[in-house]
Amino acid sequence: MPRTPAPDSLDSAAAGLLHDYRTGTWFPTVQECDLADGLARTRWSEHSLRAGLRSASPVVADGRLGAVLDQAVQVLAQTPEAATDDTLLQVRVLVDALTSAVSP
Repeated sequence: MPRTPAPDSLDSAAAGLLHDYRTGTWFPTVQECDLADGLARTRWSEHSLRAGLRSASPVVADGRLGAVLDQAVQVLAQTPEAATDDTLLQVRVLVDALTSAVSP
């Protein structure tokens, strides 16, 4: 049985990816930004994040953003209340940063 990532591990992964984005060591693809944009407009739940990942191309789903979002799905599967508390805050900050990257 796969281990569910701890919220601290998810926070760390999201913060690390955000740092890499802000420092220019990771450049999201247009498709990753589109995924983030779609998720920013969605009420988050295990099912909505899973659907977002399923709709993404395999390259996006298997990329760095996809890995962070997959961890978020696993956390939500174990603790659905994480969708409305601060557990996913760092992931939301990451998604918001990527969304602003494609905004006019």
